Amino acid sequence: MDVVLRPLSERFFQETVLPFLTLAMTNATGALEALAPRVADEEVRFLCEHLLASALPGGLRAVEAEPWTRLVERLIFLQWREGPAGWELDGARAGYAGDWDEALHLALMVESPDYPYWDARAARAERDACRLKPPERLGLASMMVGLWEPFPEFPPDQVFSTQGRGGYVLSAHFAFADWTWRPSPTVRQWHVNLFRKLERLLAREQERLKLPSLPERDEVLAYWGGKAPQPPPLVVSFSGLGARATQWIRELGVITGHVREAAQGRTALVSMVTQGSHARF
Repeated sequence: MDVVLRPLSERFFQETVLPFLTLAMTNATGALEALAPRVADEEVRFLCEHLLASALPGGLRAVEAEPWTRLVERLIFLQWREGPAGWELDGARAGYAGDWDEALHLALMVESPDYPYWDARAARAERDACRLKPPERLGLASMMVGLWEPFPEFPPDQVFSTQGRGGYVLSAHFAFADWTWRPSPTVRQWHVNLFRKLERLLAREQERLKLPSLPERDEVLAYWGGKAPQPPPLVVSFSGLGARATQWIRELGVITGHVREAAQGRTALVSMVTQGSHARF
C-alpha cells in the first residue's frame, strides 16, 4: 500500500467540494444537480449525469459506487482553477507517493520525540496503533494515518474509502479515514517547525549512537532543508537499523521537500492511502 500526498485546490475544495460532500450524505441527487453547473469539466458533468440517471432518493447508498468513486477522486486529487464557465482543470502538479508503512515510520521519527524508531518491533506496534486510532497533534504523521483536522461535517470514510478504515465521533470531534487534507496555514506552520524537529531527530540519533557529534549533521540538514540537492554519500546516522535505513535520509528529504513546496506555494495538501502499490492518478 502506498500513501499519496498531493497539492490541493483549497478554495475549490472548501467552497465547492466540502459542501457537495456534506449535502450528498443525505441528498445525493440534490448535491449532484448543484455540482454539475459549477464545474466546467466534461468528465465531471458526465459522471454527474450518469449518477443522476441511476440514483434513487436518499444519500450515498442510493448512488453507484464505481462512478461515485471516480467523481470524488477527480474532484479531490486534481488541480482546479476558476474559469469563465466554472471551475476547470488546471493541469497536473507533482506529489509524493511512497510505501505507506515506511512513510509513516519517517513521519513519526520527525513528529514524535518518543517514537522508538531503532526498535523494529516496538516501532511497528506504534505504527499499527496509529492506524487503528490516529493520534492528534502529530502533524504529518497524523495526516498520513487519515486524521481529519479540522473536523468535517460528514463522515469522510463513508464518502470515500480504499481500505475500509474510518471512524466518526461527533461528540469528540474525532474523525479519520483513508483520505484527509490540511489547510494551507497548517502546512505553513509545519514548515516553520520542521527544521527544529529535524534537528531534534538527529540529536536523538547522536545519543543512540553515543557519539560526541554526527560528522554529517550539517550536510544532512542542508539536504532536508532543500539547500543541497543530494544527501552526503556516506553517513553514520541510522546505521545498524536494517537494510532500508540507509535510504531514510533520502526518502525523508523527498517528503520534507513536498511539505516545503506546498508551504512556499501557500497550498493545502491532501493525502490518501491507495489500494495497491501505485497511485491511480
